[in-house]
Order: sequence, then C-alpha cells, then structure tokens
Amino acid sequence: MTGVRGPMSGIRKFDVVIAGASFAGLAAAQRVLPSRTPDSEQRTPSVLLLDKDPIGAGVTSACAAPLATVRAMGAEVSIRQLHHEIVIHTPRTRTVWPLPEAFCTFDYRQFCELAFAGTGAAFIQASVLGRTGSVVQTSAGDITGRFLVDATGWRAALTGGGQASAHRWLAFGVETEVQAEVGPGLRFYFVPEIPDGYAWVFPVQEKARIGVLSYRGHSSLGPALQAFLDRLGLRPAEYHGGFLASGLRAPVIDGVFVAGDAAGQCLPVTGEGIRTAVQAGFRCGELLQDVLAERESERSARRVYSTFVEQSRTEYRVLLAMNRLVGALPIPLRGVLAGLVGQPRLLQAFMRNYLGIFAYN
Repeated sequence: MTGVRGPMSGIRKFDVVIAGASFAGLAAAQRVLPSRTPDSEQRTPSVLLLDKDPIGAGVTSACAAPLATVRAMGAEVSIRQLHHEIVIHTPRTRTVWPLPEAFCTFDYRQFCELAFAGTGAAFIQASVLGRTGSVVQTSAGDITGRFLVDATGWRAALTGGGQASAHRWLAFGVETEVQAEVGPGLRFYFVPEIPDGYAWVFPVQEKARIGVLSYRGHSSLGPALQAFLDRLGLRPAEYHGGFLASGLRAPVIDGVFVAGDAAGQCLPVTGEGIRTAVQAGFRCGELLQDVLAERESERSARRVYSTFVEQSRTEYRVLLAMNRLVGALPIPLRGVLAGLVGQPRLLQAFMRNYLGIFAYN
C-alpha cells in the first residue's frame, strides 16, 4: 500500500499531520477522526499519515502485544497465536509467570493494513527531512499541519532526532522468523551468548520469532543471534531489528505531540512498546479530535496529554532501575530474581502495576 489515499492532488495543508505510520501513528489517526452520523453537519478534519515505508512494511518489532490492544486497533484478524504465560529460562532454571490477560503474536503487515483501514486518513510515503514550526519538510515536498504528531520511532524526526536520543535509554534488538516447533508461552532466555541482555522465542503457529536484545544498545548482534540459534539447533532466515527507546521524554515538545518510541515510551526490562504506543496514540488522537470539534482548547489538550504520560513516570523509573539491576546481575542470579518475582502475590502486584502503565478509561 503506497502513495496517497484520498483527494490529495495539489493539497499540502492538513488539520493533523502524523509522522510515522506504525503503532502510535496509526492509533492516533484512528481516534482523531470522529464517528459520523448521516445527519452530521460537522466538517470532517483532514488527517495525513506520513511514513518512509509503505503501510505495513519496515517491521522492526517482534509483534507481541496484549490481545485487548490488537482488538482495540481493529486488527484481530492479524493474530496468529494466543499466549497465556511468560517462560523465563537460564541455563539451569525455568520459571513460568502466568499472564493475567492473554497476549498474542500477530502479522505486522496485516495489522497495519487493518488498522489503517480504520483511520479515514490520507497517506503519503515520504521521508521526514525536518520541520520549521508547523511545516514539515519531506522528500515529497513541504506539508503543513495545524497539529503535528511525532510517531517516528526512536529517531524522533520532528522533535530532535538523534540528538534527543542521547537523553533516553536505548536498547537494540535483532530478530529472525524460522520454521520451528516450540512450547507455548512467550519465552525469554538469559544465556551467555547475550551477557548484557536477553534472547526471546515467540511462537507463531508452526514458526517462531527468535531474537536477541542488548540493554546497552550494542547493535552488532548478528553473531550473538547466530550463537543462540546454534544452541536451539536452528538456522536463521532474514533479519530485522532496531533500537528501542525508553525513559519518557516530554510528551509535548515545541507544540508537537510525541508518542511511542519517539517519546521514549517503550518499557524498560521487557522491551514491550506496542501497548504503550497504542494507548498514547489513542489518547493523543482523542484529544486532538476534541480540539478540532472545539470541545477542548489547544492548551488544555496539551496539558491533559502531558498529565496522562507523566502519571506513569514513576513506574518507568522503577523499571529503568530494574533494567540496570538485571543487566548488572550474573546470569544465575537473574534466574533467582525471576523466581522471586514469580511468587504469586508478588507477581500479581508486579503485573497489576506493569499493565496499568498508560491505562485509562
């Protein structure tokens, strides 16, 4: 899916321009546009999604998220397998954490195409080159938006780019999908091949997504992934991957709403970022809809969105501290820690707080 959807010929001015057409951007686009009734006389806002790749291309995620998140995006058809537990491995231990709600693995391209179909937005495939005020410079020319949303991932192309990334915690992961029969559950491995991070195995029907992550952002992970695959007796297929940005930047920068990895909303320790990106995108889109419908002032919308993000800052700091602790512990002690957190009462409290990050409604 490429090019422009909607009456775009010669039009470069929009009510809302969303840079980044992955999880956060698609979620924001879904909620900006109101549900219309046949007798509605309200003007439909103009919304544009920008991305350097076609919709559903350029996957960098392991594509595992709560079932409720995928359903909320209207993308349930993309689900490939449900998961009801997390399994944490070390060379000598195995700990099972039952999940209080189902997670799923899904097909990224189908997810994005279904989510985009529910937006009513236009789409231009173009790279963001810069921004001056409300004008976004792109490889397809200048585009103006009354409101801008930066959902461009860790590079934060509208609100600081690489310089801003220095103020966040950046992990790096790489993954391959191979034919393999593995047991149920989302599986994490602390093994010598990845001393400063972990490996994962996520079942996807008759296949498995297998990857490795460096908490310190080391990006030369090909040999580590190969070594982990050797441990499993498997051979890699094509690789994909990228940086994961944690640590919460300001949610509004120079008037631009920021969501997903662009705002450091990926969760430390686990690397989960889809749920938080979608929730932030939803909240951002709803507030922009309220402003466009004159139910909310611009200042109030920025304040409410900032409060929504900031109320989870303590939880992010706790997870960042845990991230540093896990990264510093010898691998055997990581297994001990997993076992301690896996005690029923402690696990229940941990998961309640963990899954409560960015929850609303």
